[in-house]
Amino acid sequence: MNRKRNRHGKDQRITLTAILTLGVLLFTGCGSEAEDPGEPPASIIKGEETENESLGNDAGQTENSAEAVANSGDVQEGEILKNAISVRIGRDSETEWDVDMYHNDASLTMLDYLSGSALLFPTYTYDEEGGFVAQNVRGNYTREDEQTIADVKTGELYLFSGGQLRFYFQDMEGVDITATPIGYYTDTEGLTEAVQEAYTSNLDDSWGVDVYFWITKTLG
Repeated sequence: MNRKRNRHGKDQRITLTAILTLGVLLFTGCGSEAEDPGEPPASIIKGEETENESLGNDAGQTENSAEAVANSGDVQEGEILKNAISVRIGRDSETEWDVDMYHNDASLTMLDYLSGSALLFPTYTYDEEGGFVAQNVRGNYTREDEQTIADVKTGELYLFSGGQLRFYFQDMEGVDITATPIGYYTDTEGLTEAVQEAYTSNLDDSWGVDVYFWITKTLG
């Protein structure tokens, strides 16, 4: 059953080191149109430090690694990784959205960067006309699972050959994209409005971020 859940303060904990490590590994930083203001202060990117998390943890070496899932034999290629991640849209949001991911190399690579703690992700491209929020991601991704998609639906995520990850928050027809399907939000009611509100509330962000996302790996 599709679901959204509300979570409160304790679930917003995150270590500074985990975010910085993930930023180096996964994100390229500000888009070409935004001047890089430098490293945000701790008040921007650091939540409360969680217990049992030490400095130097590698985001790609989490206990519930996607590689272990891929090799477990429980999930076969082409199947769906149910509730692989949960997402909160906007820095102050308490509404949590479940995301199913496809069992392909690109999705598994992305999952390897995530941990069971909420990680704060900035996106630097908000395209209202195109109906998506996007950010360039780092990593070695194959193009074996690319598809040509004529129309996209609200809540779908795609990885493009240039390394751009797009989250579509509106239905769009005639886009004719060639990309690797990554996953989709299981509940799309109110999703468009949530992204638009997060963008509007973040217009004065000092670091050029269009929309912040809190992402937690729940697969395990």
